Amino acid sequence: MKRIRAVFLDIDGTLMSIRRHAIPESARAAVTAARASGVLIFLCTSRARQFLTNVGGIGYDGLVCLTGAHCTDAVGRDIHCEQMHWRDILQSVRYVQRAGQPFIALAPDRIFAEQPGRPEVIHALAVGGLRPQDVAGGFSLFDDFREERPDDEARVKALNILQVTGFFPSGPEERAFMALMPHSHAQRWTQDFVDIVSDTVDKALGMEVMARHFGFGLDETMAVGDGANDLPMLRRAAVGVAMGNAPDEVKRNVGFVTSDVDEDGLQRALERFL
Repeated sequence: MKRIRAVFLDIDGTLMSIRRHAIPESARAAVTAARASGVLIFLCTSRARQFLTNVGGIGYDGLVCLTGAHCTDAVGRDIHCEQMHWRDILQSVRYVQRAGQPFIALAPDRIFAEQPGRPEVIHALAVGGLRPQDVAGGFSLFDDFREERPDDEARVKALNILQVTGFFPSGPEERAFMALMPHSHAQRWTQDFVDIVSDTVDKALGMEVMARHFGFGLDETMAVGDGANDLPMLRRAAVGVAMGNAPDEVKRNVGFVTSDVDEDGLQRALERFL
């Protein structure tokens, strides 16, 4: 195996404890040591940049956000943005507005929300240790899309939506919702809500974008994660590591399983392979 030159780290449940909403000191020290040795570190998450306000003190070389749809360098310059199909966005927003359901749509520079004060939205933020006031730039409200207008396509494309979040469990409701979005697919890591991106996007795409931009091979990469939405990057990396707190479906698909995020799991994985 070639020397590992780049490591892709999921955040929630991998770098950050979901139970404590904090980055273990062992993880912080291991990431710092890896970068000091010349290894590139990329945070690879379904979060938007605006949701990273509580991930401080970790040095990184780039961000793979919104499940791979938005990639930036360390200072926030865009490397890759991949919009969702405008009709998928229109149909989904129209549906939740007519049904009175909460909904979030994420663009590179703004976060749009339908009913952002609903308990489902507050809970989703709390899963990542955030409160509404912690969201950089706050929420922008959607225009009214309930009735059709001739300029709907232009209005939706101007939003530049890269990922949306729906608040329903997996099952019939998710399947019915996804039928409105034929150019998109769901990437779930919790039963409380689901992230939806373009069919062409996943975390493995983010890895490929960064490999081209920074000049390393995917056979020189390591990825660590704990959720089903991490599987594409765990399979694509030369070394894929599942956290001990990952579900069995994730553990079965990787070559190595480390310990729980709260039991120095990330540190153990990095020290083993770096």
